Amino acid sequence: MPTLRHLISIDDLSLVEMESIFEKAREFEEDLGGWADICRGRIAATLFYEPSTRTRLSFESAMLRLGGGVISAADMRTSSASKGESLADTVRVVAGYSDVLILRHQSEGAARLAAEYSSVPVINAGDGSHEHPTQTLCDLYSLWCERGHIEGLDVVFAGDLRYSRTVHSFAYALARFRANIVCIPQAGFDLPAYVVRRLREEFGVEPVKADASRLGHLAAASDVVYLTPQKPHQLSLFTDPKGMSVGHVDAVYMTRPQTERFEEGTVLDETNYLRLNQTQLAADSLRDAVVMHPLPRRDEISSDMDADPRSIYFKQAARGVPIRMAILSSLLETEVVLQGPAVVAGPTWPSQSAGMACINPGCICNTEERHVRRSFRLATRLPLRVSCPYCSQEITFGLVGCSSRHQFLARDAREVRKIRPEDMVFFRDEAQGVEAGYSPGAGASQVPPV
Repeated sequence: MPTLRHLISIDDLSLVEMESIFEKAREFEEDLGGWADICRGRIAATLFYEPSTRTRLSFESAMLRLGGGVISAADMRTSSASKGESLADTVRVVAGYSDVLILRHQSEGAARLAAEYSSVPVINAGDGSHEHPTQTLCDLYSLWCERGHIEGLDVVFAGDLRYSRTVHSFAYALARFRANIVCIPQAGFDLPAYVVRRLREEFGVEPVKADASRLGHLAAASDVVYLTPQKPHQLSLFTDPKGMSVGHVDAVYMTRPQTERFEEGTVLDETNYLRLNQTQLAADSLRDAVVMHPLPRRDEISSDMDADPRSIYFKQAARGVPIRMAILSSLLETEVVLQGPAVVAGPTWPSQSAGMACINPGCICNTEERHVRRSFRLATRLPLRVSCPYCSQEITFGLVGCSSRHQFLARDAREVRKIRPEDMVFFRDEAQGVEAGYSPGAGASQVPPV
């Protein structure tokens, strides 16, 4: 029996599989009405714990065009979730009614939790400010259609880069395609540190201060950073006084302020939010850059841009139907697109102690604890860093113990490399380690506890 495939992260697909999805989506786009038999008898369930227009309707349209059926919970406030039913239980029930489950949830990592309990493929339609892989595929497909390739393109990200899950997924995918990213964040809304760290450690992307003079008015009020896999690593962030020059730009990806996901206390002066209009796009380097937006927009793109041939955001939204037709038919195995096992970021290990915690308040492991399997993923070995397998953010701990030796060490002790992940136990401090029956090992005090 083949292994069940989910689409939780853009990392679940190889580059070859992504390009196969683009090819299939182009076939669908050329004749949207000609595929009404390949998913006949199949049912997609859409579970949306957050509002959505484009994602939900494009998925439902895609399934109907494939000849399948749709059952929808478009407002989970009217579902059993309002009675206290857990996500895991909802998923197990609805999976019995359907052949594929499409989930949008306000908590980061919710789709990964759903996949642990689902008997049918789960598609992440957005989980908090974490990822939105099908939007990323739509964005990549639009670039692929407009430019004919993705490798080596220069893409500008502008606006709220901190809370935009579409930006995070898109950044990971562009890095894998060896594209370059120019970040023009709204002040205080830069890419999160964990996203930049992952781009650097896993994809060899280096953040470098950018000389944005050729971007004109677009970058006038922002510290611009160049994220590139192709430039020397010694040019680390803000150490080059001149910065790398931003030349020709292929695409500008604008985002609105993601106010629904702001942490408590976050302040944004919307009157000074970055805006795209003809003036901002008059710079020579932007003259043939396509303008993209995941939508919905507020005022961050002027309506006078709608008639500009560079603006493709409505085309981008329309392409959500064929790209999601390709995704659905692939996961339901009615079209041969996915060629191999899922690509995974690395193994996940069960946690043996309560001395570690995901500090992200929006993570599913903190918002719904009943069915979360406490676990961790290794990020680096020396110094030891581990991340949450649900939301990808770093997990805090003070000391690491070895369950086979009953000793604990500092995270930067060289002996940590000898501990097998399945033997790792994490402690807040030395007192907790001693209370658990562990003793200090060599180098246990090299780093003060967190």
